[in-house]
Amino acid sequence: MTTLICRILTVASAVGLLTACVPPPTVAPSNNLTLEMRHLRASIDRQEQSVQMLFRQVSELEASLQRHAEEIDQLRQTPQSMQTGSLPDQTPQTQGVASIPAPGEGSATEVYLQAFGDYASGRYQRAIQGFEAFLQRFPNNSYAGNAQFWLGDCYFNQQQYSLAIQEFERVLKDYPNAPKTPDALFKIASARLQLGDTDEARLAIDTLKQRYPKSTAAQKAQELAIP
Repeated sequence: MTTLICRILTVASAVGLLTACVPPPTVAPSNNLTLEMRHLRASIDRQEQSVQMLFRQVSELEASLQRHAEEIDQLRQTPQSMQTGSLPDQTPQTQGVASIPAPGEGSATEVYLQAFGDYASGRYQRAIQGFEAFLQRFPNNSYAGNAQFWLGDCYFNQQQYSLAIQEFERVLKDYPNAPKTPDALFKIASARLQLGDTDEARLAIDTLKQRYPKSTAAQKAQELAIP
């Protein structure tokens, strides 16, 4: 994220320099800018568009980090809700995830938080192991739908789009009422686009807009360029 902000400042500085270098327009017989001025103006416009795009990316990253932080805080504040599952969990809770020696060991809260921490840190393969263990041990847990989504996103971030689609579709099938269902549809569309399946991508977006028209995922889908 720091790198992205640096890019924004660099581009913004470049735009300022270009703008400062533009001489005032002179009155030509045709009342049009000279060819050189047009090129310079076009360059400035492109730089401004780049700045706007980078600021938008920063906003999306900040929103994503905020959602992750809120989810972790919620889990830590209400650990009792994580203890319901198809298998009993009698493991005593600890003060942090660091004490868990391997993915999938510990209470439901510990397993989920460890997997989520690995995901947030970019340790996707380890996170996959953790989320799979969580889903196997606690398939009826209130956070199982979220775990299934993050499992798919691990594959998506590794550009394993076919595997990602399979996991996202399980969100729709096994956890249709999960909070992450709209996001799963959006991710399916994004993965389909990466694979060149434009018809399937369009179908996923249409389904998203019909079922969840007011969701954040539906708003993001409006910016998804489908050929």
